[in-house]
Amino acid sequence: MSIVANRYAKALFETASEKGELESVEREIVAVAAVFHENADLRKWLEHPKVTVEEKKNLFAKLFPELSLLTRNLLHLLVERRRELEVEGIAATYQRLTMERRGVVEAEVVSAVPLAEADEQELIAAFQKRIGKTIQIKNRVDSDILGGVIVKIGDRLYDGSLKTKLDRFHKNVAVSHVGK
Repeated sequence: MSIVANRYAKALFETASEKGELESVEREIVAVAAVFHENADLRKWLEHPKVTVEEKKNLFAKLFPELSLLTRNLLHLLVERRRELEVEGIAATYQRLTMERRGVVEAEVVSAVPLAEADEQELIAAFQKRIGKTIQIKNRVDSDILGGVIVKIGDRLYDGSLKTKLDRFHKNVAVSHVGK
């Protein structure tokens, strides 16, 4: 996440919080970010130097006619400052802030195969006890870890992958052979 995206997201979060619009703005900014993410042509068009600020604002009005004044003003400000491509980062940070406000944290869980529902529930229960917050799991599959899981919550990393355990074992064996 860029520093710029974090600043805009925090400002949007504070303003939406003051106005009692946290959830509605979250839905809107996430929807806008999804459109940006899914449409490479849109991103290219927005980056083109000959596209004017007014053309961009007009397109946003057509694409997102139902936006609240707060979200619309953010998009206009981003366009005026040539930072419209920060929307995805702003949305991700804004979502994280609203989740924190609700006492929910996202745990990125990397596993060799997709997690079964029972495994997810077991992980949620174990880590909720450990950190004292509600956890929402986002599972990413990476067959390179061989087995086990890697759990990342905020800046904390819990590595229970088979690959890491094997690497440690190999290092321990190598060190014990060097000492003989």
